[in-house]
Amino acid sequence: MLVTARDIIFLWVSRMVMAGLKFTGERPFNDVYITGTIMGSDGKPMSKTRGNGVDPIDMFEKYGVDATRIYLASISTGMDIKWSDLKIESYRNFANKIWNATRFCLMNSAGAEVDFAAISVPEVVANRSIADKWIISRLNKTAKEVNEALDKYAFHVAVDLLYHFFWDDFCSWYIELVKDEISDRDHSAVNNGQQVGNPLEMNGAEGVERKNSEDVKNASQSEARTRILTVLEQSLRLLHPFMPYLTEELWQKLPGINSGLHNVAYKSAEASIMLADYPAGDENLIDEKSEKEMQLIIELITKIRNIRAEMQIKPSDKISIHVSSDAETKSIFSENEARILKLARANDLVLGDNLSVPDASAKGVLTNGAEIAIPLEGLIDFEKETERLQNQINKLEVEGERLGKQLSNENFVNKAPAEKVSAVKKRVDEIKNQIKTLKENLETLG
Repeated sequence: MLVTARDIIFLWVSRMVMAGLKFTGERPFNDVYITGTIMGSDGKPMSKTRGNGVDPIDMFEKYGVDATRIYLASISTGMDIKWSDLKIESYRNFANKIWNATRFCLMNSAGAEVDFAAISVPEVVANRSIADKWIISRLNKTAKEVNEALDKYAFHVAVDLLYHFFWDDFCSWYIELVKDEISDRDHSAVNNGQQVGNPLEMNGAEGVERKNSEDVKNASQSEARTRILTVLEQSLRLLHPFMPYLTEELWQKLPGINSGLHNVAYKSAEASIMLADYPAGDENLIDEKSEKEMQLIIELITKIRNIRAEMQIKPSDKISIHVSSDAETKSIFSENEARILKLARANDLVLGDNLSVPDASAKGVLTNGAEIAIPLEGLIDFEKETERLQNQINKLEVEGERLGKQLSNENFVNKAPAEKVSAVKKRVDEIKNQIKTLKENLETLG
């Protein structure tokens, strides 16, 4: 493969092909990867004269080598871009996310180690919780899609897939869903003020029963820890080509890491993530049913969190969730009620065929048609909230009117930079949507 810029395709690349065919009868290369041009932050080619160049060493010292590397890989093939420190900073934040997620897993890894069998045997995975089946399915689907992207040299697609899998699926949802399973926390009896006691100091059947219960809990916890460690290990392998230094260091810290995880050709070499097979993804472990069900749960929790934020309901206030849906959706929510209540910070989940809630309730609709409602009585001050919403609407209407005048000015539209005009149009659309949402919330309050 030849890697080059587009400006020498006809001047040099085509000549190399023709010369190779003429004198050797063979093509000098089968693939040509065309890179884009990185412009200065002003949108012009970098040059010493303009003073808009970027020193890579400065970027390494400020944001890290891995953050700079994955940012460059995230650029669409052949696309010219303006250099952006902010985008590198976002990938530095991503690196911090990977570090912190690994740190959390290591803090809760006692009695567990990386074991690929824990997430690769379909018969075993089928008996796991929906959260486990979902993340294993997402891992394998992501691995397959990343490999397909790499085969096409679509590195930016691979980066986007890995970014969203690790940040959204693994960190934002899976870790939160299984946190109680893997964390060293007191039992519910302790939290309720009851004395648990030491099973070794108890007598007779009580002590044996308590010890057996503890053994089962410890075994279940070790299995949960093994699963999350193994998903993490596979994730680090997937990220390694784009963030080699960070992933190598973190991989080495995982329990159970040794040269036995290498490709067979490197079994005798010192343990290194670069010698382990790149995850290919197993079609048999992709579970569309679990992904669909989990997406419903995620959508419900997200919708509830949005309502809490929009209505400014205190995080410490417990809410009541009412859902009207078909039988299948009710069954999914019922089976996962504990998870929903925990992540939505709610006291109870009421499932029915119709919504039976007070008029002063915040409502929403899921993509499958299910309706949700949260009664607001006792959660907010209706008079103050009405005043706050009306003030927000007035403020946004003033801003929208000002921006509308800008867009109606032909001099601005024709002479201002395209990015500026586009940003103003985008903001006008955002204001319209925000005003619509605020008015709906105002109607809810009566």
